[in-house]
Amino acid sequence: MEDEISDPGTAEREARGFRVLYQSKPSGIVRRNMSAWSPQLDLIVMVMTNKSIQLYRMNGQRVWIHTHKYGTENEVEKIQWRPDGKMIALAYKDGSTRIVDVNNGKIMHTLHSDDPNFGRITCVGWVDNHSHEIAVNNAPTSKSTECTPQTLFDLDIVSMMPKLSILPSSSGPESQFTSKTTIDTLINAITKDGDGSNLDVLVIGDEDGKILLNVFDSFLIGTMPLSSLSNHIKPRSKLLYHTASHDLSTHSLLISEPHTQRLLFSTMDILFIQQFGQYLFQLASTSTKVQALIKYMTETLKSLEAEFKSMNDLAQRYVGIIEEDVMKAGGEVGLEFFEFLVTGIPSATLKEWLLDVLMERGQKRWEKSSVNGYEALRRLVHENLLPTCERISVLFCRLRGLARWKESGSPLGLEPDDFTRCLDVVTGIMLYSHEFLQKINKELDLFTAFSTWIRHALDQLSTVINIDDKPVEEPTIDILKVAEYVGTYLKSSSLEDFFKRDIEPRLSEYKERGESIEELYSKEDTAGQVPGFGELIEYLDALSKTVFAKPQQAMRQQLRVGKPVLIHEEGISNIDIRMAKDEKGPLTYMILHSGKADEARVVLVCCQIETDGGLSNISKVSCANLAFPDPNLHLVQAKFVDDNLLIMILGDKETLLSEMLTAEYAALEYTEFNMTSTSQSVFEYAATLPSQDMNVVSTRKYDTTGDTIFLPQNQISG
Repeated sequence: MEDEISDPGTAEREARGFRVLYQSKPSGIVRRNMSAWSPQLDLIVMVMTNKSIQLYRMNGQRVWIHTHKYGTENEVEKIQWRPDGKMIALAYKDGSTRIVDVNNGKIMHTLHSDDPNFGRITCVGWVDNHSHEIAVNNAPTSKSTECTPQTLFDLDIVSMMPKLSILPSSSGPESQFTSKTTIDTLINAITKDGDGSNLDVLVIGDEDGKILLNVFDSFLIGTMPLSSLSNHIKPRSKLLYHTASHDLSTHSLLISEPHTQRLLFSTMDILFIQQFGQYLFQLASTSTKVQALIKYMTETLKSLEAEFKSMNDLAQRYVGIIEEDVMKAGGEVGLEFFEFLVTGIPSATLKEWLLDVLMERGQKRWEKSSVNGYEALRRLVHENLLPTCERISVLFCRLRGLARWKESGSPLGLEPDDFTRCLDVVTGIMLYSHEFLQKINKELDLFTAFSTWIRHALDQLSTVINIDDKPVEEPTIDILKVAEYVGTYLKSSSLEDFFKRDIEPRLSEYKERGESIEELYSKEDTAGQVPGFGELIEYLDALSKTVFAKPQQAMRQQLRVGKPVLIHEEGISNIDIRMAKDEKGPLTYMILHSGKADEARVVLVCCQIETDGGLSNISKVSCANLAFPDPNLHLVQAKFVDDNLLIMILGDKETLLSEMLTAEYAALEYTEFNMTSTSQSVFEYAATLPSQDMNVVSTRKYDTTGDTIFLPQNQISG
């Protein structure tokens, strides 16, 4: 763009033109108003008409594409970047919200409301308390040596443990942990000094007047009706816009009443941010990591099941063929192999199976599949499952220590016994994993002996003896190991029991009887007698959600919405909202336009907010009536840029050309509105005020050539 900055004090505005830097055609058609620029980087995310989501750089290079897999009727309805530009929230028509990693387009978290009636989403607001700051030459902070929970949390033991490795493709196409970037972000990330003060809040509103609150990416506080937070809000009033102050102490809400569509402005206080203090980050971030680790454990189990199935299916296919033939002859397959092992002479049925069905090629394939399968299972347990259990144990121990710390006035809602029960289940999984490893090692050892014997038998049966040839050196066959494999593992692997589900009694019954899961799985040869890996991990997941539901309930009780102010009697099409701060406290600015094409003005509203005892209220409302530079102009879109400037795209009704105008808003003359008046809204009152001229900083017009015109229709992304 050309850098010709106009002087705002001159009578005429000096226009700057647009110069195209890059031009690229995306692979598909972009849906109207479904694109958003990153607040930090030169990236733009777009939702296409084929329901895919695509991320592009400013030069037109596509970074990734996320294909739609969530039903033909489901589609994205809202897009919101996290303020630091590292995550994107995609709100879907079914009420779910998916958090996408900007690096690779993978789904990091899926947020489902605990209310099954959570409807279509009307608002997605994502704010934090750190992205607006730029750290310059910050001196390192010294850590306290005092024995407090914070000191113990500063000892980040998890960061000293080996990093978890990515999962193989056998974990499934939907696996989040086949990417190193994703696993480093969710699990292997090391907490840095200062991270404990970094907080982000995600507020999602639906069409039925409910809001869902989420902090630290995936710590779900819960869902509640907006009207339940204030006696002044009517039931089914829905949230339209949300923003917050830089320190997140005060939140601003624009609310639409049902039926009348009256527009209200109110404040919201999230008291648990101050109530929980420094432990909020530890609780939320630790619970988020626990959820990620349990999901990682679940996907590890999927890999275990897939590897075992692939190995076992091939073995059972070969054994099934000989078993069927032997049963037709009135025999038993195990006895056939035993007879061959003892006498060295196979029956006709077994010989036919060896030479015509199995053959040397099949034996090698069986051996390779089984040995690789056993090794893959052992590797998954050693490198993935057991290290995950160790990490979860450390995190639960830290939370149990925090729960045991007796501190008055810190209603965390944590119970040490809850985490002891979680640790009991994790220990049970570790014991079961070690038993699983023992079974793998034993079965692999016996299978190796069995495979060596089968290979030797094939060589003997298929070799023509010549008296002139030197005798071939025969391999050492461990007869006892072969016999044990044939008698115990030939027809069914001992590993099957570890993947069985619905084994009675269920784990919940042991809990009701007060029995320890650790003691249950510490007994010898428990496989087949106790629930398998699947139920164990599901039980741990359900138990951890129950445990974390207690602090979530405590947090939901710390939400308050103040008395609202009537902004407009009807709905307004063009709105933007921003919070700033002056010496008196937080300020909320709103820019409003009726949406009528013949209305060449906008209304600016400034609300002064004061806080007393952690509760905020609107102390003063002022407004200004701002006229466009030319009465032929109409508003296409408006957006606040910072605490002083706003930007508007204006279209000329006669020439059909458009211009982008930047103007100051903080220094306008605002007239105070009588908040006790019930006869008119702020917008109606502002319409009676004298129009003020815009203090224009600069304008930009599209540099037209030939018949080309520029008339922007999409939203401006800040």
